[in-house]
Amino acid sequence: MNNRALQGSVYLIDDDAFILQVHATLLRSIGLNVHCFTSSMTFLETYAPLACECILSDLRMPTMGGLQLQAELLERGVDTPIIFITGHADVGTAVEAMRRGAFDYVEKPVHGQQLLDRVNAALAVSQERHRERLQREAREARLALLTGQERRIAQWVVQGLSSREIAGLASLSVRTVENHRARIMDKLHVSSVVELVRLLL
Repeated sequence: MNNRALQGSVYLIDDDAFILQVHATLLRSIGLNVHCFTSSMTFLETYAPLACECILSDLRMPTMGGLQLQAELLERGVDTPIIFITGHADVGTAVEAMRRGAFDYVEKPVHGQQLLDRVNAALAVSQERHRERLQREAREARLALLTGQERRIAQWVVQGLSSREIAGLASLSVRTVENHRARIMDKLHVSSVVELVRLLL
């Protein structure tokens, strides 16, 4: 197996200090930035999302267990991949966590290579989600530049309507529609209807 990791951060959450140390040493051995927490509450107090990261958390902990942590992150709109560590008695709970969107779970005792593989996979997912989030934000910022009328005309263009057909629907002259189309293309930084369709759909 390839132990090489993406450049990323891993948040370890476990109330067992020895387990934290073992997992931290393993993950740091492949160049990861590792942050250790003995409770979900202390993690939440300092957490700020990054571009490439994942959370490795025990399921059963005092005060706030893994499922409660997951629920709190979902409430905040955070989609950072979570890998849960579970004892055999917690498999049912782990399955429930998966239903709620957890990335994966590993059973105790954790095999080192298995843990490295799952963390690497989670970091790759995190990186992809971040890329998609940036693309979505850039798209929304560009669309926000359009006026209400320009948005309507853009949608009609995407539907395949001609400038003459759009002029009839909008009660405008064909020349005015053509001017609007030109401004729309300029504002959205697209050079063809095909690019416009990709942006709006």
